[in-house]
Amino acid sequence: MTAVEHDWRRTHAVIVAVERYNGSDDLNLDGPVHDAIAMRTWLTGRGVPPENIQLLASPMERNRAALEAAHPGYRPAERADVRKVFRDGLREIDGDWLWIYWAGHGVQAPGGRWSLLYPETSDTDLQGLDADSLMDLVRTDHVHWDGADRVTVVIDACRRALPLDVHELADTPQPLTNATQTRSERPVFWMRACQAGAVAMEQDGAGRFTSVLLRQLEAAGAGGAGLDLDRVWRGVQDEFAQVREGGSSRQYPTMHVINWEQEERTVRLGPPAPPLDPEKRRFRETLVLEASGLLGADPAGSAASVAARLSEHFTTAPPATRPPSAEELVDWALENPHGTTTLLTELSAHAPVRTEIRKACHVLQGQWLTRAEYVELVALLGRLDERGRYDVAEEARVLFGLVDLSFHDPAPLADALEELLPKPDQLPQLLRVVERFAAVDEGAVAADLRAWSLRCAERLGLKGQLKERRGEAKEYAESVKAAGLAQEQRIQIRLHPSSGPGQRRAYEVWTRRGEDVNSLAKVDTPASLEEIRSGLEAVLSAQPYTPDTLVEFFVPSTDLDLAVHRWQFARPVERHLGTDYPVVMRCTEFREPQRRDLWKRRWKQVGTAGTRNLRWLPGHMDCGEVYRVVQQSVDTPGAMTATSLRARQDVFNACLFGGVPVLIWHGEAEPSIAEDEVRKLLGEERPLRSLPQRLRELRSDTDPYKSHHGRHMALLWDDPHRPLPDPLDLSAP
Repeated sequence: MTAVEHDWRRTHAVIVAVERYNGSDDLNLDGPVHDAIAMRTWLTGRGVPPENIQLLASPMERNRAALEAAHPGYRPAERADVRKVFRDGLREIDGDWLWIYWAGHGVQAPGGRWSLLYPETSDTDLQGLDADSLMDLVRTDHVHWDGADRVTVVIDACRRALPLDVHELADTPQPLTNATQTRSERPVFWMRACQAGAVAMEQDGAGRFTSVLLRQLEAAGAGGAGLDLDRVWRGVQDEFAQVREGGSSRQYPTMHVINWEQEERTVRLGPPAPPLDPEKRRFRETLVLEASGLLGADPAGSAASVAARLSEHFTTAPPATRPPSAEELVDWALENPHGTTTLLTELSAHAPVRTEIRKACHVLQGQWLTRAEYVELVALLGRLDERGRYDVAEEARVLFGLVDLSFHDPAPLADALEELLPKPDQLPQLLRVVERFAAVDEGAVAADLRAWSLRCAERLGLKGQLKERRGEAKEYAESVKAAGLAQEQRIQIRLHPSSGPGQRRAYEVWTRRGEDVNSLAKVDTPASLEEIRSGLEAVLSAQPYTPDTLVEFFVPSTDLDLAVHRWQFARPVERHLGTDYPVVMRCTEFREPQRRDLWKRRWKQVGTAGTRNLRWLPGHMDCGEVYRVVQQSVDTPGAMTATSLRARQDVFNACLFGGVPVLIWHGEAEPSIAEDEVRKLLGEERPLRSLPQRLRELRSDTDPYKSHHGRHMALLWDDPHRPLPDPLDLSAP
């Protein structure tokens, strides 16, 4: 493509940024507004008049001022405003080039349509715009025949398939128009952040795709040259290829070009498809021949029926030929994740599948689940909490020595588990992982995972092998429980902020084992610390005692310094928190959404780091200095401090807000003495994960000597994978 020279003063743009949604805080995004401002800045920098740019946004409150400063006349991005601008406002433009930019949430809605969610979306009602209708709209009389000679559309939004339980809540996305395409020859260059079924990543509060695209636009336009979008796109592809090689992203941007230079071409949805190597060409031909044979005596009718069923699972358009040939069905399957296995399953519902054909699917796509099986697995993993997903990944590590399985997001975990490709005629390793986890967990999700696993095995003709593995998994679970390694019991105590004189607090107590959660006590009338200690003693004495029963205190930051680890109980025998019971403090504050990822990232370091990786925070630092140090050390798993009591609260707040999950401090000594004693506690280099047990042993060994520093050490151990107890309604009038 040659560079396009033109008068940028005759360019118009519509920019949409959706950050705030009509649901829970988890729906909101912090970044699209900054992306929209950056796109507007680039356009005006090229010479586009500000009055030629229409900007619609639903900003987060923290970004509203920046948006108003950049574009004071912005409009809301609600459904009615978006439809008015696109259906009516575009009729009024008179220019050479129209740019459309959209940033926000996107999902794969029923029918495989791409839905760009409106701000009206809630957790149980996903409302959106049909992204494909943007392509249709700009070739209708909603844009006058001479209103724009060409159009560029940029969408920075996900297109991930939703879990089954959420998928049902998504409305069919609403098209912008059903009008006839009277300008079908109008050139359109459409750039998208990811392929179908995938996620558009963010980085440093901005869309990674938008950031890369703007860099390439700047580079291509340097020196006043005309804009060659093909050159820009090659730069985007090259930059993302480098990111993928580094292992920090699996994102594949895509494009679709219509008549830009009297041609229509599409970059396939998904990773760029290089020419097949000889082995893959052979397996493709094998799959085509197998499909031809399985279509049966009436290939036309069978092919049409199969294509109709595949349309329910695939996200790309079916072949244009009616009915499609076996070769076209295979190539269509290759465009879609889990496509070849899904096609094979549809074709072979009543016929056995040869090992060679299963191998062809594995070689061509590296996947063995059908699309429906994969979507159901992601939904089931999504029903587990993060601790549950961690346990699933842990079973994979135990069985197969894998150490890099992610457990934060259900889809990456499912992807990593599926990469454990099965050997011919053997039960897939993923099913072994599921069976081991379900045998130990025994929760409702585990039961559904077992049912899913059985259906997969039946499809593969390996039901007998699965039954054998279930027997082994049951024996494994029994040995785990006999050894006391099953999901440990936890006692969870929530202390409310103190109120009134005497530092009195309301509190609740739960017991938790896996998914089994029970309320043990609920005290609505504020009680003194001694009354709380006595109440907790009564609760614990009524529970079976095991040395591994973890006691978790959930407290506001103002109570982190409470010396609960020194509480003593007299019944049924003398016991102490912090020695006879492992005890940790956790905080219920300062975990804003933008800090949660940093909190989880730091916690991942805890499993492999040593005590030398703790960051020392000198006692003279104020809150601002501590926060700056914490922010500069994003890979530091935790900190230790000897800050004096009067300044400790600010240090706690800075560390918690900065996403620090592990913090150790001395409760009483002066800073100079406290530093020495904290370092004595740590002693020689040891794994950081052993710190709670190390502190417990130290307290147990020195308990009779009340002045010993071990009694005054305190530990924040804030594991993001262990859920907070659910709130309970207060019963007092």
